[in-house]
Amino acid sequence: MRWIVICAASLFASLSLRAASTISSTDKFGYSANAGWISFRHDQPLFPNGIVFGEYFLSGHAYGANFGWMDLGDGTPANGIQYQNNSATDCGVNHDGLGNLSGYAYAANIGWVNFGWATISDVNRPRVDLITGAFSGFAYSANVGWVNLGTGLLTTVSMAITDTDGDGIADAWEQTYFTNLTTATATSDSDGDGASDKDEYIAGTDPEDGADYLRIISHSYDGGMTQATVVFTTDATRHYRLETSDNLGLSPDVWTNSAHGTFAPDVGTSTTKVLSWPGTTKKFIRAVAVRPLP
Repeated sequence: MRWIVICAASLFASLSLRAASTISSTDKFGYSANAGWISFRHDQPLFPNGIVFGEYFLSGHAYGANFGWMDLGDGTPANGIQYQNNSATDCGVNHDGLGNLSGYAYAANIGWVNFGWATISDVNRPRVDLITGAFSGFAYSANVGWVNLGTGLLTTVSMAITDTDGDGIADAWEQTYFTNLTTATATSDSDGDGASDKDEYIAGTDPEDGADYLRIISHSYDGGMTQATVVFTTDATRHYRLETSDNLGLSPDVWTNSAHGTFAPDVGTSTTKVLSWPGTTKKFIRAVAVRPLP
């Protein structure tokens, strides 16, 4: 019996933020006791009507029958990464990649709505569950009070990215590490660690650190070859799968997702999982990173 351990990365189709709303067509409502129901996916879910939940920021407009449109951002932060909320032309709601929201929305009839009024550890801080897509917590407006996002009726079905050059890498990620959209491509490897910049983006690793890339750190298995303990590098902004194959070299190779399914990583920089299977057939194992809410 022998083992080959492989690391891999996976990317789901990217979406432009100037696209259809990511909000569920049925679970689309927040609520304010003083302003009533607020639809985050109004009758016309194309930009700018209807909210788009993105990897780095939100965009679009919510609608309240009692106060009109609430602008969560235009999808074009000045630095290409997140709204700075320091001017009337660069304001909106940001997402930290972990589900936590911050920044300001604006409605002409009720003024500013604060999404970052509390610390991240506060249970009432606005956030999105990156597994289920459910919103929770409260935003605050000085003129209407609390806006409840955790009604149980507000869910995003996906997390969009802006990828204007079509290289499979989010513009905001490229701006964060390279300050431009030309250095990183689908095939470039800026730090020479064997993982392309595109794979580094998918895995949430640092493309300028040759020691930071998705990899299996260690594995061990029982004497009966029916169970393995796998330790691999992980990032808090990504989810993962562990997949197995009985044979490599097929065209295409056939990989089977483990019983763990798609899961959030452990706290810290690595995750440990135990895989089990019937019989004593050798298994090839790979770790696959996926962006949440594909």
